[in-house]
Amino acid sequence: MSQPDPNCPFCSRRQTVYLESPRWQLLRHADPVPLAGWMMLVARAHRAGMDEMDEVEQREVGAILAIIAGAVRAETGAERTYSITFNEAVRHLHLHVVPRHATDATTTSWALADRYRATVRGEIAAADAAEAERAARAIASRCLTGLGGMGFVVP
Repeated sequence: MSQPDPNCPFCSRRQTVYLESPRWQLLRHADPVPLAGWMMLVARAHRAGMDEMDEVEQREVGAILAIIAGAVRAETGAERTYSITFNEAVRHLHLHVVPRHATDATTTSWALADRYRATVRGEIAAADAAEAERAARAIASRCLTGLGGMGFVVP
């Protein structure tokens, strides 16, 4: 594990943190957010990837992701969710939880990556900022019941 990086958007807390525990933070995708309900689980420790997690993080991550995925589905009406980690644009462990809507082909499989890139380039509209914020707060509220027992609180 490396030391906190002041240039890292996660270490420097440049984004709104909706829930946090001693080891994790729940955020929404940064603007421009491709889809309302696109959430991220971020390790508080500056780690390059999942292989650098400590034993406690390893035990927690699956249970946390399951709770977040359930909250994303419930709040967005998604058919299911995708969980993705690349840690390429920001080399700090973060896992995306993305709603997959049966009625929106741009959220299916690898089409989601095309939607992401098109949103970043401004070729398609990002999710409405107010709706993305509302969804993130509602998802965090739904998560708190299950994650409170794991030390998560509202910052």
